Amino acid sequence: MGTMHRSVSQVKAYDKCPYAYKLERVDKVWARPAAWLAQGLAVHEAAEWWENTMRSGTTEETQERYRDAYAAHTNRMCKTTPNLDYWFASGPYKGEQDIERRFAIGLDQVAGYIEYYEVRAPEEKVWITPDDVPAVELRFDMECDGVKVVGYIDQLIDHPEYGVIPRDIKTGSTPGDDFQLAVYARAVEDMFGAVLPGLRLDQGDYWMGRTKNRKGGPTKPYDLADWGRPEVDAVFKQMDQAVKAGEFEPKPSRENCNFCPVSLSCEFAV
Repeated sequence: MGTMHRSVSQVKAYDKCPYAYKLERVDKVWARPAAWLAQGLAVHEAAEWWENTMRSGTTEETQERYRDAYAAHTNRMCKTTPNLDYWFASGPYKGEQDIERRFAIGLDQVAGYIEYYEVRAPEEKVWITPDDVPAVELRFDMECDGVKVVGYIDQLIDHPEYGVIPRDIKTGSTPGDDFQLAVYARAVEDMFGAVLPGLRLDQGDYWMGRTKNRKGGPTKPYDLADWGRPEVDAVFKQMDQAVKAGEFEPKPSRENCNFCPVSLSCEFAV
């Protein structure tokens, strides 16, 4: 049992709850939609478009890309679940209300993203790869101890203090962990180490669209020095073997189940 490849998101989902992983990714049961999913995808697509213009697009033009992407992702989820009462609520905001609310939040996050790079940190540039393309939504494909791992890196930043670092965009309130950034760092070394001998990425961070001051900005850098290739490979190998062995132990808890998209199909849900 297993898939053709593994990814960071698969590892994180399996680690959180193996049984939910099985329901969603193996059994492919219905997954509850949420407006925050459309918001996150649309902000990513708008940021990618702006970076690929070499940051020459206006805020209004970039927000228009966001509007189009938000509508497309929302409509896609509506086709599967047209009854908005079945969508996730966000606090007091039910499905329909949250769709409208998060559309506006995403517009602000796009504006904040551009403001950060144009006004507060213009020295933080997107790295240009040896192939002379901006390192945004950079696909990687690497082998981790026999396990094929595929993914996309939101962006690589040429940071004035830390050198080249992986940066992942988050539109929620919680950043990711060091493992995710470490996978991206080692993938970059794989891709470009032959033409850039000695390339080593030991820092990474998350650009947070939702912050206390609502302006958006990066987290403090994460230290990735202890995550070498053997450590990264071991995580993917362990997860891959567990999935293939059919090890899907449920981990029910209020924290895990409250926002689990497949909880309605789970006999163990709290």
